[in-house]
Amino acid sequence: MVMNMLAATIASYGLFANSPAVIIGAMIIAMLLGPITGVSLALVDSDVKSLLRGVGTLLVGAAGVIATAYTIGSIHIDVPITAEILGRTHPNFADLMIALAGGAAGAYASVSPRLSVAFVGVAIATALVPPLCAASILLARGQHQLAFGAFLLTFTNIVAIQFASSVVLFATGFRKLSEAKGLSVLQFLKYN
Repeated sequence: MVMNMLAATIASYGLFANSPAVIIGAMIIAMLLGPITGVSLALVDSDVKSLLRGVGTLLVGAAGVIATAYTIGSIHIDVPITAEILGRTHPNFADLMIALAGGAAGAYASVSPRLSVAFVGVAIATALVPPLCAASILLARGQHQLAFGAFLLTFTNIVAIQFASSVVLFATGFRKLSEAKGLSVLQFLKYN
């Protein structure tokens, strides 16, 4: 929670400063990849208990980011809305492709002994924390329509990252509970 709040602080000020380097730098300390990977693995394993724990952890982490960015947005109400903030209010196809590739890379790095998850975690956090901060800052300013767009981008990124991660985990054999329950691939897809 502390690391997510610190990442949100740095990302929010990076958004205000219109600095992509600061925004990306902030993501080194964000901790949102773990819960999403947990959700993905729980779906692949058909494990409802782990699914609920992963979703709960993700929601708590996101709530910390939202509260931090909303507070910063309320304090600095006089700072103009920058291009970096506005750039996260209109989800597009490129954003979806970035999230899908990031999710696949994160899952592959998790199961590959030669790759570091840390670098992929940075890429995935980049797709989550900045739009969540942008949405919270815009919400603090009463810009509900723009805030909705940024929240939509965050939600789309979470789902895309989770989906790609689940596909990679399933394809690499992380489906022990599903196999133990005797689920075929079609039953597994229908179940999930």
